[in-house]
Amino acid sequence: MHCKANDWIEHSAFGLGRVSEDRGDRLDIQFINSGVKTILKTAEFRPAVSPPDFKFPRGSGNSRAPRVKVGRAPSRPRLDFDYHVSCFLNHFAEGFEGQGFHIAEREYKGIAASILKDKLGRDAFEGLLRDGHYAEVCAVAKTILQGTNLVFRIEKAKFVDGIDNAANQECFANALYDLLYGSGDMDERFTKFCVLLSEMRASTWPIATYYQFLATDGRWMFMKPSIMKRMAESLKISLNYKAEPNWPTYSKLQELADRVELELQNRGLKPRSRIDVQGFIWTCIQIEGGKYDKGE
Repeated sequence: MHCKANDWIEHSAFGLGRVSEDRGDRLDIQFINSGVKTILKTAEFRPAVSPPDFKFPRGSGNSRAPRVKVGRAPSRPRLDFDYHVSCFLNHFAEGFEGQGFHIAEREYKGIAASILKDKLGRDAFEGLLRDGHYAEVCAVAKTILQGTNLVFRIEKAKFVDGIDNAANQECFANALYDLLYGSGDMDERFTKFCVLLSEMRASTWPIATYYQFLATDGRWMFMKPSIMKRMAESLKISLNYKAEPNWPTYSKLQELADRVELELQNRGLKPRSRIDVQGFIWTCIQIEGGKYDKGE
């Protein structure tokens, strides 16, 4: 789209704005609600008309105002949620409704979640425990874990070593059932599961949060520490992060997921489930850092 100074445009994340300067491969745009930003010409926006009787406040178009670069991550990306949304939409123009996002982020997690619900749903799981099929529970858990790339290989390997040990299988099967379907408070169930993982020397945040994330379609959010810490910073939320899985940090993670979902809805984006919310967080932070599509 060709634009010149004083043209009005509408951006998918920042809304209505007026072009103040053409810088060659990018534009300085003064947005009504978001201030002045520098946008690459390859970003997604369309022509718009000036709102009736609208005038920017005097001096608000100062070209020296702070800007956010969209479309290509700067060397030190700004911690700003609107910037994250723009990164996401530049990569997935149709948002959560597009086939691109479905194939890249939703489909394989949905398949893993379906296997968990089929093989380790409450009734099936109770039957396996009742018949003492602890090794089968562990085998299914391993298959589900290997079905996604959510957990790093070295973390998977340590966990698999633990559940392949026959001495751990009964304890793990019972602890996983209690985590997913137990009647106690979640803080107690989560803490007990983390203690068992620690005893198996497989206590990491991705392993500790993986199964309930899939079993609840993301209602209990999955923790990838570096990604979630960066998203929390952009929304000025404290995760009370500790490297060892723990309930206070896990409960704050749920608050972060609530906030991200709300912020997305406020911008007209509609995730189908919290699995989509996790997909958004992962992709936008990776895109921001120039790592998405590079297998990192």
